[in-house]
Amino acid sequence: MRTIPYAVALSLVVLAAASAIAADDVELPAEPPWRIVLEKQLKAEKTCDLNEVLAYQEVPLGSDTGLDGRVSCFDGRHFNFTRTRKHEKFTIELCAPAVC
Repeated sequence: MRTIPYAVALSLVVLAAASAIAADDVELPAEPPWRIVLEKQLKAEKTCDLNEVLAYQEVPLGSDTGLDGRVSCFDGRHFNFTRTRKHEKFTIELCAPAVC
């Protein structure tokens, strides 16, 4: 009568393995391309390791779409960023307490 405990244990192992495989198949939301570009530009120009994008908005500018927002670095600094056209560099300015 040892087969019942073994069968239960085996089914639990199979269920756990199936759950782990299903969890690996979950797709995370893709980062927008502008965020990757902004992260690299912040690192190169401001030695900022991007913590998070605090806020942003897409602004229609004729046939283009501009971008405006604020980011935080892991070291506590905040920067405002803007870009008027899709394939241009961002303008990045330190967010000073009197301005923000």
